[in-house]
Amino acid sequence: MAIEWNDSLHLSHEHLDDDHRVMAALINKLYLSVNEDYGKSAVAAATRELLMFSAAHFGHEKGLMATHDYPELTVHLGEHKILLDELQGLIATIERDGGPVRLATVEFLDDWFAAHLRGADARFAAFLAEAGVRPVSS
Repeated sequence: MAIEWNDSLHLSHEHLDDDHRVMAALINKLYLSVNEDYGKSAVAAATRELLMFSAAHFGHEKGLMATHDYPELTVHLGEHKILLDELQGLIATIERDGGPVRLATVEFLDDWFAAHLRGADARFAAFLAEAGVRPVSS
């Protein structure tokens, strides 16, 4: 279930890759919270942390896309919305139901993450590389 960072997830864009490594770690933290039955508050906290980081990362990507007139911006942002909606729904379910979260409930994360990186994000990184856009040092 854990996401293992490997070459198939690497986009050759330093800042995007750094953020994606953090997202993978946060997804793994959420899986661990659920799998080890750390309890409702731990699962909710891990979900919130993933939601907050993802929203910030997606905001950064959106800014890059808008600045460079990325032609797939609308579709790409739609994929981001799917993840954010799922995470918000999970938090609402935890708070409403109060019961344990099953591992199957968070299994969508692995599929979404890998598919998004290998598809939409890979196309975006290739677009940036072709346009000669390099990460700006912090």
